[in-house]
Amino acid sequence: MLSILLGTITMAAALRLAVPLILSSIGGCFGDRTGIFNIALESFMLCAAFFATLGTYYSGDPYTGVFCGILAGLACSVLFGILVFHLGSSGMVVSIAMNLGMDAFTSFLLLNIFGKRGSFMDSRLVSLPSVKLPVISRIPYIGEVLGTHNVVVYFTLLAIAGTWIAMYKTPFGLRLRSVGINEKAAQTTGTNVLRYKWYSVLITGFFVGIAGAVLPLGGTSIFTENMSAGRGFLAVAAIMIAKGNPVLAAVYSFMFAYAQALAASMQNFGIPSQIVLALPYFMTIAVLLVSGIRGRVKKGAVETA
Repeated sequence: MLSILLGTITMAAALRLAVPLILSSIGGCFGDRTGIFNIALESFMLCAAFFATLGTYYSGDPYTGVFCGILAGLACSVLFGILVFHLGSSGMVVSIAMNLGMDAFTSFLLLNIFGKRGSFMDSRLVSLPSVKLPVISRIPYIGEVLGTHNVVVYFTLLAIAGTWIAMYKTPFGLRLRSVGINEKAAQTTGTNVLRYKWYSVLITGFFVGIAGAVLPLGGTSIFTENMSAGRGFLAVAAIMIAKGNPVLAAVYSFMFAYAQALAASMQNFGIPSQIVLALPYFMTIAVLLVSGIRGRVKKGAVETA
């Protein structure tokens, strides 16, 4: 049993599954810290997945597909920003509309461009190649978990540290966080609140765009309807629990992905598939519950003091 819980196959699979969750959550942390209510990450990811598929199909190059996914994520961010920042729409309403609409929109494009329903697979859909790290790959256990992945996996690991440094160790991050804490106070220091909100939503679109591109190009070489399959909502949950901290959001995202990887391994034990498929969401509820209880305990301790 221990070989399944901590085995190299399970951990390596968890890392691969965690990549889109981590990228989405660390990107979404910027919006969270500027006080933007954005639960439309699911739609950003699904749109990026489709256009990454489209870009790879016509170019034959997965890196071009990733670039197209980034552009799609940025386009979704621009749409969100225009509706919320300039037209005064509710972030919640826009998020719900985008999440519901993007599923239908990508299905419509899939049918009209490729003439397919459900899923699309073609020899021109080439996944990102794996890169073998020369030193790390020779380290026992660690090498089997981290040694051979595509470049987006390694970019994700670097991005965790990079986004934390940008948010907490730079003037940019200080101003961005000040906007979320108190907009009026931030304005008195000369910070352009609208500009920093745009920065945050575009950063979100950039990272979620890469996350969406990984879904069809991370090894499966296939696009399916509703391919994001709730990953955007899991990323939102990680952001909420982590309170906008990219490192903590990445940790919680990995926990959710680990539950998915473990669920896949547990199917060999005859456990009902419904329970196995629900395991990642049980994990999410459990983490939210524990986080909520800890928050109430700390609040009670402060009030008592």
